[in-house]
Amino acid sequence: MVCILLATLRMLTRRRFPSLATAGLLGALCQPAPAIAQDDSMRAPHVRPEKGLRALVDEAARRAPSIRALIDQLESMDVTVYIRTRVFGQIDLDGRVAMLAARNSHRYLVIELACGRAGLAQMATLGHELFHATEIAAEPSVVDAPSLAALYARIGIQTGGQAGRLTFETAAAAAAGEQTRRELRMTTSRRTNGT
Repeated sequence: MVCILLATLRMLTRRRFPSLATAGLLGALCQPAPAIAQDDSMRAPHVRPEKGLRALVDEAARRAPSIRALIDQLESMDVTVYIRTRVFGQIDLDGRVAMLAARNSHRYLVIELACGRAGLAQMATLGHELFHATEIAAEPSVVDAPSLAALYARIGIQTGGQAGRLTFETAAAAAAGEQTRRELRMTTSRRTNGT
């Protein structure tokens, strides 16, 4: 699911991340890597799970080729994707992606996975949300909430719109989630069968 908050970035930053100063818009959450060297091997990764999710993301990438491919694709795009867990007010919501900011041509996104889900469910949701991140990253015109809403009005279907928040879904992201789920089931059955 793609979540679009219809607020200015300044208002969004203050409301959703009150500890972030507007001047340091991305603050601790979205601090781009310092310019170390031009060598790609020294570059900070574009996909950045929070500390407690690193093992889950690594396992998902190892077990599901589609997740590995999505991560590799994002690493070559003008986007940084943070991954974290969150307690959602909706019990049927497994995950979402939202835009945090744009700086020059680089966009900053956050994928939030629902807390309290089984590891396999979180990995399948991760595949779905990573696909959304590639949809956003592939469209350079997406730099804020209105341009994100315009993209998804064109390529997806609106699934909700209340209290200044729009949500969208695409058939391609749903298919990516199902593909991930199949790949994860295959590796689970291989482990169970001892192969």
